[in-house]
Amino acid sequence: MGKTLCGLVALIACAALAPALAGATAPRVSYVALGDSYSAGEGNSPFDGDCHRATGSDSAYPRMLPGLVDYVSAPSFHACTGAVTADVWQRRQPNRNGQRVQTTYVTHSTRLVTLTIGGNDLHFSSIVAQCLLPTDCTKSHLADEVRADLTTIGPKLVNTYERVRERMDPGGSLIVAGYPHLFASGPDSDCKPFISVREATWIDSLVDSGNTRIAAAVQAARGVAGNVSYVNVTGGFAGHELCTKDQWLHSLFADFDEGPTLVKGSYHPTPAGQRAYAKAFAAFLQRPAIRAAITQP
Repeated sequence: MGKTLCGLVALIACAALAPALAGATAPRVSYVALGDSYSAGEGNSPFDGDCHRATGSDSAYPRMLPGLVDYVSAPSFHACTGAVTADVWQRRQPNRNGQRVQTTYVTHSTRLVTLTIGGNDLHFSSIVAQCLLPTDCTKSHLADEVRADLTTIGPKLVNTYERVRERMDPGGSLIVAGYPHLFASGPDSDCKPFISVREATWIDSLVDSGNTRIAAAVQAARGVAGNVSYVNVTGGFAGHELCTKDQWLHSLFADFDEGPTLVKGSYHPTPAGQRAYAKAFAAFLQRPAIRAAITQP
């Protein structure tokens, strides 16, 4: 009789707990956001300091991601405008007070890291500034330098990804995103002040070349470090580039946060563009196999 009663009590207790267990979600995992201005939210002031990390909840994708993926915690947010690959793992970024080497913010308990990096290694902002001048930027010395850098950036990216992974929880994942096209093609492609159709097409071809190198480096790093993945955002921005009716990139505007400049915040994702990044990351992170791998104890 005693055993029967105990068994009945246990059954009732389990039945009471079942609805709660069924509705339970995975515990949120430790998340660190690294990278350059595209991860920091450059262009979407106000910022939290010299690294121009946007403070608004809708102004930078790392701040949006926990609202889209139920197992991702609030970010340890350390992306920094102007960052190059060396700033991620090798040195304190110059002229950014308080910013440490980015990998020092990653620990062995970190299960998720997001990253955009490589655009500044390829001088993308300098290229855009060059193209604002009257001369043809596709024939400049800087253009030749960028073409040369495209041939050597692969190993830098692979090394960067491996350095991040070696700091993380071995079961965690590093998710790397590329960059969107800046300019629309077609009949409205000549809406840009100072930048010709030829130059705009060339800039977008550089973005494609950079993304190709990033994706290849991710694949190479995965073979050594495991759990490194690439997210392509170009398709997500299609129809929302500069010169479209609903553009998700800032047009040319003057930025006075660090003295007057026309390039600092220009050509960076607006809040809507940052949401497109967040949705691209979220779509990847919600894949059942990825979710299971990142959330497993």
